[in-house]
Amino acid sequence: MRRNEAQSIGDVLRLTIQECNMTARLDEQRAISLWRPIVGDHIASSCGRPTVKLGVMSIPVPGAALRHELTMNRSSIIKIINNKLGKTVISEIRFTG
Repeated sequence: MRRNEAQSIGDVLRLTIQECNMTARLDEQRAISLWRPIVGDHIASSCGRPTVKLGVMSIPVPGAALRHELTMNRSSIIKIINNKLGKTVISEIRFTG
């Protein structure tokens, strides 16, 4: 079988992602990967692995003092994540005990 139009693998992947409605989930995974660079290795290693569902990022934080500090800075963390992604992906962050 011969193809008349050659497509790059990147174009094929983008089209497949759009057709399968996977864009939102990939954006959520990108937001998760930004957590460590934004808060730093020390804080990130003190917390559990973030999860994102429907724009809400949940992060397990074992200590009350750190949880309080992160809660006080939650709006700026959301803003940084969304700015780096170029669109609103995270609407809320919850720090759980």
